[in-house]
Amino acid sequence: VAVPAVSRPAGQPGRLLYIEDNPVNLLIVQELLAQRPDLQLHTAIDGLSGVSLALSHRPDLILVDMQLPDIDGHEVLRRLRADEATAAIPCISLSANAMPEDIERALKAGFDDYWTKPLDLRVFMRSLESIFGAPG
Repeated sequence: VAVPAVSRPAGQPGRLLYIEDNPVNLLIVQELLAQRPDLQLHTAIDGLSGVSLALSHRPDLILVDMQLPDIDGHEVLRRLRADEATAAIPCISLSANAMPEDIERALKAGFDDYWTKPLDLRVFMRSLESIFGAPG
């Protein structure tokens, strides 16, 4: 499954929302994105605030941790897809669960891709490049 490339007006930063309750995982993604000044990161530490942020900020891409403290990643996706404002935003599941059935369930539910944790940092940066284009 390939996440479609994001088209944005020249000079406008790409907007990324990461819904994740683990501070270490948030920090890793923040550090990686520091190498991409053309991308703007918003974060939420639970599913409900993540859905709310998605509605108010309309990011270009949403990364969703599957195990959140309030609602799980499937419910986050269901709510995003149910709202016209966020229904078309590509969503990528991030999870430590790498079992084929977990991946298949997430993709069938409508996630655009499934990235396993711990993140492979090179693959993560390459994936962002294919979605947002090269930095600069």
